[in-house]
Amino acid sequence: MLAAMSQEARRNRTRTHLLSRTVICVVNAGALGTLFANPQHRATYLIDMLLRTYLIFLGTVMAHEAVHGHLGRSRRANLWWGSVALLGSMVPFTNFRKTHRLHHAHTNLPDKDPDYFLRSRSALEIPWRAVAMPHHWFFWLRSRGMLTRGDLVELAVNYAGILTVYGVLLILVGPARLASGMGPPLVLTSLLLWYVFAIKTHEGYSTGSAESRSHNYYGRAMYWFSLGLSMHRAHHLQPGLTWLALRDHVERAPAPGVSLVPRRDVGSAAVFHESLDGIGG
Repeated sequence: MLAAMSQEARRNRTRTHLLSRTVICVVNAGALGTLFANPQHRATYLIDMLLRTYLIFLGTVMAHEAVHGHLGRSRRANLWWGSVALLGSMVPFTNFRKTHRLHHAHTNLPDKDPDYFLRSRSALEIPWRAVAMPHHWFFWLRSRGMLTRGDLVELAVNYAGILTVYGVLLILVGPARLASGMGPPLVLTSLLLWYVFAIKTHEGYSTGSAESRSHNYYGRAMYWFSLGLSMHRAHHLQPGLTWLALRDHVERAPAPGVSLVPRRDVGSAAVFHESLDGIGG
């Protein structure tokens, strides 16, 4: 019986790998392939921009899966697929891989959690912090002596791949289309990813119990929209669960009924205010 369960677990893992890799291929084909179209009207340009924003966002979600080893059985496989998943965002996977693990180990702790950079004193800071986040990782790691020679080689390969892909696109679609097609979506992706699924899922920046340090969004709509990234608390508590496995932990929003704004399963406000006071506001 144990052997049968183990075999079924392997089959499920293989199916998850194949599905996630398919998502990455579709996302890249859509995000980069649509650059060859040239919208002539405001409405079609808006659709083009929003579609590319969402596809690039999904690529970052799949890269997150790679950080946790959910895109392959080996480190090499996860490194490869994680790097490919981030092509649309132009972000090197190496920085994300190293800092995200530290984020899990030191969630919400100033000077130890690289993502604490997102905590803003005013709403005006949020856009630039979101856009600057991937670049902040490099300097954060370097200032703490956490970049090894191997990491620098990985980064060089990452950037070489990114420059090659976008160099070819620059020749094929032209500088105007590349700039107009990628610039706004990259900014919007940064806001969607870091505000909705990082700042809001850690709002309060509690340093109390593990359960209080992050929050889930309620409902299957947010789960499917984000391919599991909405299940932030569940992910922090059980990072070994793939995005598909997190589906079993989705909670329905309590009454009152439907809200146009996605709702989160946020813990006691008193816990968060106490935490804020403790870290100096």
